[in-house]
Amino acid sequence: MKSVTLDTNCIYDLEEGHPSALWINRLVRAHDSGLIELRVPAIAASEIQRGGGHMPDFAAFRKRLSECGLGAAKILRAMAYWDVTYIDWCVQIGPEMLAEERRIHEILFPRIEFDASAFYAARGSDRSDSRLARRWRNAKCDVQAMWCHIHNDGQLFVTRDANFRKPSKKARLEALGAAAIVTPEEAVANLRLGDVSGAADVPSGRSA
Repeated sequence: MKSVTLDTNCIYDLEEGHPSALWINRLVRAHDSGLIELRVPAIAASEIQRGGGHMPDFAAFRKRLSECGLGAAKILRAMAYWDVTYIDWCVQIGPEMLAEERRIHEILFPRIEFDASAFYAARGSDRSDSRLARRWRNAKCDVQAMWCHIHNDGQLFVTRDANFRKPSKKARLEALGAAAIVTPEEAVANLRLGDVSGAADVPSGRSA
């Protein structure tokens, strides 16, 4: 059974009825049928929300997943970072894990410092600058999403984010252990799940 990791944008796509939700729903049904294992990185709960602010707690994130059809997906714990991850949904950081995360960060965000303190210092600012805080946090969340996928032996990482799919970055991440980085449509083709059609394929992520 192949393990398929969805990035945060896939959650938004289901919630907002993006065209790619048709393909993601196909993955959801394949998971429900026992054909694949669908996973969501816990770090998705730590992303700054589209309207601003953060999830009040992890229970709110699980409710969000359930409402868009991902309630049965496996949740992958992220590395523990103060003021970023949720205490019951993270793992203690070890040296090898940290080295692995740094390698991922250097590929995805070579112009953003790995450590928050260095990031702010390089720009003559601090955490009070909400624009910079959002930039660093979003980078950390993307890196952790990929780390969760690799650390848990994921076989397909599903994303529309162009940064993950730039040829030079994609090849290096796959060599690190990402296996395959694909769009939702490519994931369906890769898994040979057939065409998306029928009443069950609704953009909301819920059954028709």
